Amino acid sequence: MLLSRAVRSWSQLSLQVAFLLLALGLLQLVAERTNRRFDLTPGRGLSLSPLTRKLLGQVTLPLKVTVFFRRGTREQYADLLARFRAVNQRIDFELYDLDRFPERGRSLGVTQYGRAAIEYEGRRVVVLASPEEQLAGGILRALRGKPRRMVFTTGHGERGPSGKPESFGRLVNALEAENYSPEDVSLLDGPVPPETAIVVVAGPKRDFLPLELDALAAYLKAGGGVLLLLDPAPLPNVARFLGSMGVRLGDDFVVDRERRILGTDGLAAVVELFKRGNPVSDPDANPIESGVVLPSARTVDVLAQVPGVEAESIARTTPSAWAMADPERARRGEEPSQAQHDTPGSASVVVMAELGVAGEGTGRPRGRLVAVGDADFASDAYLDLLGNRDLALNAIAWVAGEDVLTGVRTKKVPEVMRPLSPLVLTERQARAVFATSVLIEPGLVLGLGLVVAGLRRYRG
Repeated sequence: MLLSRAVRSWSQLSLQVAFLLLALGLLQLVAERTNRRFDLTPGRGLSLSPLTRKLLGQVTLPLKVTVFFRRGTREQYADLLARFRAVNQRIDFELYDLDRFPERGRSLGVTQYGRAAIEYEGRRVVVLASPEEQLAGGILRALRGKPRRMVFTTGHGERGPSGKPESFGRLVNALEAENYSPEDVSLLDGPVPPETAIVVVAGPKRDFLPLELDALAAYLKAGGGVLLLLDPAPLPNVARFLGSMGVRLGDDFVVDRERRILGTDGLAAVVELFKRGNPVSDPDANPIESGVVLPSARTVDVLAQVPGVEAESIARTTPSAWAMADPERARRGEEPSQAQHDTPGSASVVVMAELGVAGEGTGRPRGRLVAVGDADFASDAYLDLLGNRDLALNAIAWVAGEDVLTGVRTKKVPEVMRPLSPLVLTERQARAVFATSVLIEPGLVLGLGLVVAGLRRYRG
């Protein structure tokens, strides 16, 4: 009797151990066949951005990355390259200590620490091996073969890469990492230079001459791309240029007193209403969910449909905003009023348009244009707030015909001089904070109090 009980106990134990080993084996099998990473860092710094993943999907032939590092820094490059290879197995990489292999570095054109030589289809590109966007930009340059020409107009007080908070230095650096070659050009000197991928008009303070706008129109008609970043300022010729395409440029100033950003004068507004299904604000199911800060915006809207032009508004302010008819009143801090011809309600601030007829037999691509009623949002002071960087770079990529470069990028929080450092919550985050602080926490305290009171009454 005792023997049978012992046998039964040992049999049950053996069966349990066998099931445990079987479960562990199945778990190991699933782990080996399923690659899942969970990034719990605040800025998802250990995950590749959706844009980088799209770019790596363009690699269809073997690509080799050779990184030369300083002793003691190997792991920071190895981890990034391993993430690249996990997305596309055609990417191979090697890492060398530059002090131990200087001749190998020189043979690949590398003479400094932290550089990567990227080889693809007989082309070689040397770039920074870190951070992610620098290495991804090098891969893009190896895929394309040469940088794309980008023209910034001059002569009207436009922004430049001067290093001041209102300049576009950080944007230009980001564009160079994405295989663009920016240069300044005056349209008074002649037509848009050949092989120009995009023309950027960055916050002009003075109006364009009709001759210059004729050059832009001809460039668009030939299939070019134009990005207009227009601060509130009197620009009647530019307004007529846009009006010919059915786009209205408002001579006003957008304010939103109810959604004021902490630490500002109340003029900056957060735009959270984006049209879905477009490559600028909603590329490949990666929408700009965090909103965009527009420090000094004017309205840009579609007035009417013009034959040969497909235009649509893709970003609007919240219904609590006002479009003040007199920008000077807004800058003086006066309250908006309908009696002063100010317009309440949601206002369009970004318009995208395509010109020409698709497949019209000439083989030319359609011209593309994006008009944003603000230039400050892309300046050094504001570029890395919320979704500003994504909106600016997505607009440039779409206008230049590089749809693969539209998407959400790695978020940065750089230490730069800026006029404000706001804490802005998305609508979902605001609801979560409200529910936690106003409903859940007080509810838990109330429930605990009721339980304690009930227990005391029960015990007498």
